[in-house]
Amino acid sequence: RSMPMTTLFLLVIVLSIVTLVLAVRGGQRHSWLEFQLRAKDSGFGYGESRILREAASLCRIADPASLFSSPRDLDRAIAVLLARQRDLGRDRSREGIALMDKVYALRSRIEFEQPRYKSGIRSSRQLSQGQRLRVLVHGLGVYGSTVIDNNGRYLVLSYPSGARLPKNFVWKGKKVSIYFWRRDDAGYVFDSYAIDDLRIRNVPVIHVAHSESLLRTQKRKSVRSRTSLPAYLYLLKRIEGAFEKPERDPGLRCRVEDISEDGFSVAIGGRGKAGLQVKVQFGLEGRQIVMSGVARSVDYDSEKNRSVLHVEASPPSPRTRNAIRSYVYKIRAEGELEPLSVESEEAGAGVS
Repeated sequence: RSMPMTTLFLLVIVLSIVTLVLAVRGGQRHSWLEFQLRAKDSGFGYGESRILREAASLCRIADPASLFSSPRDLDRAIAVLLARQRDLGRDRSREGIALMDKVYALRSRIEFEQPRYKSGIRSSRQLSQGQRLRVLVHGLGVYGSTVIDNNGRYLVLSYPSGARLPKNFVWKGKKVSIYFWRRDDAGYVFDSYAIDDLRIRNVPVIHVAHSESLLRTQKRKSVRSRTSLPAYLYLLKRIEGAFEKPERDPGLRCRVEDISEDGFSVAIGGRGKAGLQVKVQFGLEGRQIVMSGVARSVDYDSEKNRSVLHVEASPPSPRTRNAIRSYVYKIRAEGELEPLSVESEEAGAGVS
């Protein structure tokens, strides 16, 4: 049967509107509804998603939905959002801190979706010079070492340092398990054996056989940034109750060498040991940061009598966590911002 004229007329009108909208949008496929759905999937409430969309409008980001996939666009929006929160006096409020916590959680998720965090390595032949290693000798202990050279036949490692070795001990022929963290990747472990134990230009080294069976262990959960920040270190009897309140008295002078929201490395004089419970206090871009945790491993340099403690931190407060994330992702609040215009407000409620 033929289509009624009224229905046909309505269909023509609908198609005309769709065509007009597509022409205005230039063929773009994003919409207010798509943005809201993606915001909801990422844990944002309606009011929070509206604030995030306003930030995207201020940045003149063509497709606000790109905030959920593009690190670059989200960084721009966060910089504007930080400034707006500050200008409105919300940067210290519970709601403002909670909002930024969600935004930074989104930023971390997008970061770890990047290819460099997913590729990984399969062979010890892919290790780079300078890679720090932990060498386990069953029945003796764990020793620190560094990759000096990597050739087609074996790895050349600095002479492992750590607990005292038995008298007349030689590495040659010893079975070892090697652990390491690969920057911007994950942890790895593989089994091997020492081919030789010798000196090169009077420097003691060991040669270790390659392995094609690397096991990828726990992936990194947070982005870590190298730094060099003067700090004070305090030894704790217990982690429980080690609040973020700054200490008045100076502690042991040290230097924070890298930092993330769930850990840090700190260099101290003397010989440290794994298992130490510590609290560190330092300035980070005008803010006082206090973190505590347990030293999970230690790299000791006997020549410099210097240790680097690798600390797993207790969960920081949302405010401290946000400050660290801002530093790690190199996001700085932009200058004074004009409030959104009426046109911008209306644009945020319709099709982009």
